[in-house]
Amino acid sequence: MVKIKIFQKGKWEEVEVGFRTLNILKGLEKWGVLGLGQVEGFLFPEGLDETERMNLFFNSKFQGEYRGASYKAVKYLEELGLIEVQRYTNMPRLYNLTKDGHRVLKDLGLRQLEEFRDPVTDSMVKHEALVTGIGLVISELLARPVSTEFERQVLSRGAAQEHGREAFPLPDLWVADAGQPKAIEVERTQKSAERYRKLWSFYRDNLPGSAVVLYITEFPNGPRLLLSRARKLLADFIYACGLEEFRSSLGRCAFVGYRGAEVHLEKRPDHPQGPHHQRVAMASLSARPGSAGPGERLPIAPFAPPPRSIRIGELIRPRTRPDQSASPLEMQPFPRPHPLAPSPSPEGGRQR
Repeated sequence: MVKIKIFQKGKWEEVEVGFRTLNILKGLEKWGVLGLGQVEGFLFPEGLDETERMNLFFNSKFQGEYRGASYKAVKYLEELGLIEVQRYTNMPRLYNLTKDGHRVLKDLGLRQLEEFRDPVTDSMVKHEALVTGIGLVISELLARPVSTEFERQVLSRGAAQEHGREAFPLPDLWVADAGQPKAIEVERTQKSAERYRKLWSFYRDNLPGSAVVLYITEFPNGPRLLLSRARKLLADFIYACGLEEFRSSLGRCAFVGYRGAEVHLEKRPDHPQGPHHQRVAMASLSARPGSAGPGERLPIAPFAPPPRSIRIGELIRPRTRPDQSASPLEMQPFPRPHPLAPSPSPEGGRQR
C-alpha cells in the first residue's frame, strides 16, 4: 500500500491505495480509455487463459460477469476522483484518468507523460477502444513493447513545431524492435486511395531501416483491398490481416504483403527480423517543391525510439534513490538530448 493525497470536502486528506490499483492509473495514462473488461484482463490475470484474456481486452463480456476485485478497484478510484466514468452511445462503460489522477502519478514519480490527455470524443471512442484492445494483446499476451499514438505525439510535438509542421501522421501503435520496428494501423473503415497514397508516401520516406506497416482491418475484404493498392504503389512495406483473424490467433497470425511475404508480431526464431525491404519510389508520386521526395529523409525523425516504458501488467512500487531524488521509474517525456532535435551546427490527428 502507498499513501496519496487527495482533495475532498474542502480539505486535503491522506488515503491508502494498493500497488495493483495504481496500475489502473498508469494504464489509463497510457491507453486513454479502458473498459472494465480491459482492466480485469491486464490487472487480474490469475486463473485466466489467453483466450479469456483476449475476450476481456475487447470488452466482450456483460457488465455483471466481471469479477468483484476489478470492479471494486475501479469504483474506489472513481470515489477518490482519480478516474471518471464515460458513457458513450452503444459502448460499454469506459473510464479515463482525471487531472487529479495524473497529479497523483506525478507525486509518486510514476508519471510517464507530462501532458494530460483529454477524454475521447464520441466519434473516436470505438476506434480508440479497439486500438486499446489490440495494444493490450501485443503488450500483455505477446510481451512486445508498444507505444500509443498519444505517447509519440508528446515525444515528437516539439520537433514538429520547431520545423514548422503542426503534426505528423503517426500510427495508432508502434512496436519497438531492433531488427524490424512495426507501425500498427487499425482500420475500421476503408479510406480513399489518395489518403493511402499520401500516408504511404510519408511512411516510405521516414520509416527507419527495415520497418514495416501492419494493418489490422475491420471492414469486409480489408486485407485484399489494401494489398491491391499496395501493389499499384509498389508499397512492399505494407502488410495486412483481418481483425477476426488477429483475435482468433491471439495476435499470432501472419500479416501478408502483396508479394506474399509474411510478418509476425510475435518473435519467431526462424525469422527474427522478418523480410528486408529496400524501398523504391512510388510510381505515381512526385515530390512537391520544397518537400522531401521519394527516398529522401525529413530533417526530423517521427519514428525515433520512445523512452523506456513499463508493461502495464507489472506491479509498480515507488522507490527513491539514496539521494532521495525522483523514482527511477519516472519516465521523462523526452530523452536528453531530444532525439528529434536538429543536429547542432559546428559553431555551437489525422482523421480515422
